[in-house]
Amino acid sequence: MFKLPVRTWVRNAAAVFSAEYGSVTEQAQVSQCSRETVYEHARKVEQRLAEAASDPSRLAQQEVEIQQLRRKIAELQAHAQQPVVLDPVRQRKFATVAAALGLSLRQTEDLFQILLPPGQAPDHSTIGRWVQTESKRAGEVLKVLDQKCATKIETLALDEIFFGGDQSWSASSRRA
Repeated sequence: MFKLPVRTWVRNAAAVFSAEYGSVTEQAQVSQCSRETVYEHARKVEQRLAEAASDPSRLAQQEVEIQQLRRKIAELQAHAQQPVVLDPVRQRKFATVAAALGLSLRQTEDLFQILLPPGQAPDHSTIGRWVQTESKRAGEVLKVLDQKCATKIETLALDEIFFGGDQSWSASSRRA
């Protein structure tokens, strides 16, 4: 079982194979082990490298894996360079959803500048017209829904439950 990291084993082996005077002693002190352990690590690392080099099927398998990883990296890089496709209809939908989520027109404009190629992002006034048009369309639908749902409503808002429902409150005033 390893008591020292593999990196230390490799450093120990490098100290032995460098054949410089004092390198084994210095590496033993750095890795906090004995000189004999440094030599043992060098023998084991050398043995493992020899085994790996003598097994051509292992090398072939590693080469196949490397080629697969290279293809995967190339695919990911190609996909990352593809521009985001936002046709005019999707741009209007994006702007409407962004407004419904509470983003300002300037924030939405900034997002378009990130997503679209330079010079193709709509300005905030165009985005504002889109949102206003869609809000009018939604208002027509909500009128019909309000009429149909009004008879089903038992509690108008959570505020009324919390404050007792005995007085009308404006959003800016506190209970007296």
